[in-house]
Amino acid sequence: MGFEINLPKEPLLVAVSGGCDSMVLAHLLHEANYDLMIVHVHHGLREESDKEAEAVRAWADSRQVAIRTTRLEWSGQTPSQAACRTRRYAFFQQVMAETGRRHLVLAHHRDDQLETLLIQFIRGEAGIDGIPRIRSFATGQIHRPLLTYSKQQLYDYARNHQVAWYEDETNAGMKYLRNQMRHQVLPLLADMRPGYETAAVEAAIRRHKQQQEHLAFVEGYVREHMTDRGLPLSVVQKLPSDFKRFVLRLLVPDREFTSEEYNRFLTWLRVDMPSSEVYYGNWRIQRTYGYLTCVHCPDKKLILKPVEIGSDLGIYHYGEQTIRFSRSTKGIPFSAIHFPLTVRQPFPGDRIQLAVGVKKVSRILIDAKVPRTLRAEIPVVVDATGQVLAVIGHRIAIFGSFELLAESCLMIEW
Repeated sequence: MGFEINLPKEPLLVAVSGGCDSMVLAHLLHEANYDLMIVHVHHGLREESDKEAEAVRAWADSRQVAIRTTRLEWSGQTPSQAACRTRRYAFFQQVMAETGRRHLVLAHHRDDQLETLLIQFIRGEAGIDGIPRIRSFATGQIHRPLLTYSKQQLYDYARNHQVAWYEDETNAGMKYLRNQMRHQVLPLLADMRPGYETAAVEAAIRRHKQQQEHLAFVEGYVREHMTDRGLPLSVVQKLPSDFKRFVLRLLVPDREFTSEEYNRFLTWLRVDMPSSEVYYGNWRIQRTYGYLTCVHCPDKKLILKPVEIGSDLGIYHYGEQTIRFSRSTKGIPFSAIHFPLTVRQPFPGDRIQLAVGVKKVSRILIDAKVPRTLRAEIPVVVDATGQVLAVIGHRIAIFGSFELLAESCLMIEW
C-alpha cells in the first residue's frame, strides 16, 4: 500500500530511534526526496542501544543524510520514562535552534493514538483527544504523518521494502501502562468491535479540528483585549472553563499540560487576592491588580550581582536593563554624590529624596502597581553612602532646585 505523506517542502528534522516505525518514516521521506536531518537519542539504558545508534548512523551515512546524535547521562538521576521524554525533546529543540530547521517529524502511528486515548480516559484527563497530528513546538512544529496508519501496516511496508530495524525488547514487557494497553486491551477491543480503530482515530481527528477552531477564537479574543498592563482578569473570567484552558496554552505556548495543571490554573483564577503567581516550568504567570502577565524566568531564584559605576560613567547593564550615566547641565549635582555608585536590587528601608520629601522605594513601586514578586527585580542606583539616586524605570532623586546652579550634574537614563 502507499502512504500519504503531506509535509512542508522545507528542511525537516526526523527523529529516528532505530525501531520499525521511525525507520519506515525515514525511508518514506528519503524516497520522497525531502531534505532530511536525522536526530537520534541514545538513552544510555540498554546495551542494545549502542548497536541501534550505529545502525541509524550507518543508514544516514550511506544515503548522505545529515545526522545529529546525543547520549544521555544519568549519574545521580532516575531515568524514568518522563525524564527520558523531557530530555529527548530538549535535544530536539536544541537541534532545531542550532540548524534553523522548523519542522520536527515523529513516527507515532494509529496504535500509539489508540493507546493514548485510552490512557487519557482512565487517568481522567481534561481532554480525551489523543495525539495531535500537528502542533506547535519550540520555533516551529511537530508533524506526525503516520498517525492514521497501523503498526501492522508499518511492519508490512518494512518487510516489502527491506527496511531493517531493531526491536526494543522492553516493548514486549508489561511493566508500563502503555504496554498493557497494547498487548491486553487493544486486542480485546478489536475482537469485541472490529473496525473500532478507524472510528476512534477519526473521532480524535475531529476533536483536534474542533480544538484548533476554539484555540484560534481564544487567540483572537486575547489579542483583542490585551493591554500594556497585561490581560484583564475580568476578560478571562467571561470565558467558559474549556476556553480558559486555552488561555493557559497561549500564555505558555511551548509546554504540554496535564489535567491537574489545567485544574490548578482554573482554581488559581478563582482565588480572590490582589497579587499572586503560579509557575509552569520556567514560565511565571502573575495576577496583579486585575491583570494577568506571563514572563519567562530562566532561573526564578537568580540574584543579580551589584554593578559598580566609577566616575568615568558610561553605559551599564543590570540584568535586561540598560542604564546610561553621563555628565549634563541637568540632573543630580555631583557635589551631592559620593563615588563609586552601585546598581543593585532595592533593600528594605531604601528611601529616595523627591520634591515632596523623602519617600520609601517600596511605596513608589506599590503606587506604580509593580507586582510584589517583581519589586526585587527593579534596580536602584545608590552612591557610596547608600543614598538612593534613582529607582530605574520610575524615579530620579531631586536634591532641591539645582537648575539655577552652574555646576556639572549626573544624568541617569534608561
